[in-house]
Amino acid sequence: MIDTHAHILPGLDDGPDTMEDALALIRTAMENGVDTLVATPHCNDGVFNCKKSHILQACQDLSRLVRERNLPVRILPGAEVRFTPDLIPDLNLGRILTLNQTGSFLLVELPPVFMPEAVVRIIRGLSNQGVIPLIAHGERNPMLAGRPELTAELVAAGVFIQITAGSLTGDFGKDAMKAAVSMIRRGQVFCIGSDIHPGRRYQMENARKKLIKIIGLDQAKKILQENPERILHGIPAESENRKWI
Repeated sequence: MIDTHAHILPGLDDGPDTMEDALALIRTAMENGVDTLVATPHCNDGVFNCKKSHILQACQDLSRLVRERNLPVRILPGAEVRFTPDLIPDLNLGRILTLNQTGSFLLVELPPVFMPEAVVRIIRGLSNQGVIPLIAHGERNPMLAGRPELTAELVAAGVFIQITAGSLTGDFGKDAMKAAVSMIRRGQVFCIGSDIHPGRRYQMENARKKLIKIIGLDQAKKILQENPERILHGIPAESENRKWI
């Protein structure tokens, strides 16, 4: 599996404090059947503003240590960026990272309350530049979780939806689990990420099992492997009805 949302770079945000702490998270991911993690520290969220150069250096340092320890796992660069009116200018100025630096997928976090019209306008602006906003933990956003029609509107406008593995296993409560299952059944989920932080359980394997029960093995593979591979290579999925399964 490919984990497209992991806070594993030490000393940058609310991820691990040390390299050894980061390695412990990576080993847990490997035990879950994950062979690739995209490191996505927080950016512009009002608390953390990790710089692009710092993320790239930290990712390079952690990748080197992973190789030295002979761990068969890839660590790739990315960021979890707060969705703000400055998103497009910051992207154009080269201040923020797309996932795996392809220039195609941008992992963004919506605020708890937002104006749909303003969000759609920015989404379309990104799409016009060939950039696809991938909404992090969409099932945990209060507006999306409670308004299926709004999720459908944003998907139609050009976003892709990522849900958190722990939401499928109930780690974030019944409401998040219900919203995640609903989005999956509506065909709106493009991929799953762990959103791992210290103190959270790594749930990719348990989420995989739950996903198979909901949509079957073949469709689960698309969400867990095929769609994430497209993210790593910057290739969007083609679909007339904007459904990913």
